[in-house]
Amino acid sequence: MQIGQNNYAQKIKDLIQQLDEEKLKNKMLEEKIKTLKFLSDKQEKEINLLKSENNNLKNSINDLNPAPASENQLNQSINIIEMNKLKDIIIQKDKEINELKLKIPNNSVNMNDIIIINFSSTDKKIACGIPCLSENTIAEVEEKFYQRFEEFRNTNNLLLFKGKGILRFKKIKENNIYNGDTIELVQQK
Repeated sequence: MQIGQNNYAQKIKDLIQQLDEEKLKNKMLEEKIKTLKFLSDKQEKEINLLKSENNNLKNSINDLNPAPASENQLNQSINIIEMNKLKDIIIQKDKEINELKLKIPNNSVNMNDIIIINFSSTDKKIACGIPCLSENTIAEVEEKFYQRFEEFRNTNNLLLFKGKGILRFKKIKENNIYNGDTIELVQQK
């Protein structure tokens, strides 16, 4: 009976460790988001500064005394060229901001969406739970298993659920596997 309690305690310890690892990953992603937001804000300030400079240039031109017709036309041409340059800079900065927004990861996971799939070997040497999402493929969950039990990576393994083979590249939910279900790992010779 104590062996079962030790396995249970080990499972809880492993799950707590995995939860801590996921919290650390989330914290790192949050830091990355803060950095990208900082860069985005900085570029937005730069754009606003350029817009302000452009308005100041326009006001300065309007404040000047009217020049003779040919000189006035020359000034207007120069002003148009400068405005076009500024518009190009603004467009480029807008593109950079949009690219940065696309790079900000949107992969936060609701803790209620996490499920545990149990793995058991036929010789009963392995009994462990792997946290995952029902949207993960069996292959992704299997890889998490192999990361914890490297010795099984070098063997030819068959995965069974309720005595039937599992389609590895389908999602967990597509294989009708749910939270707490057990996948049996059969080592083939």
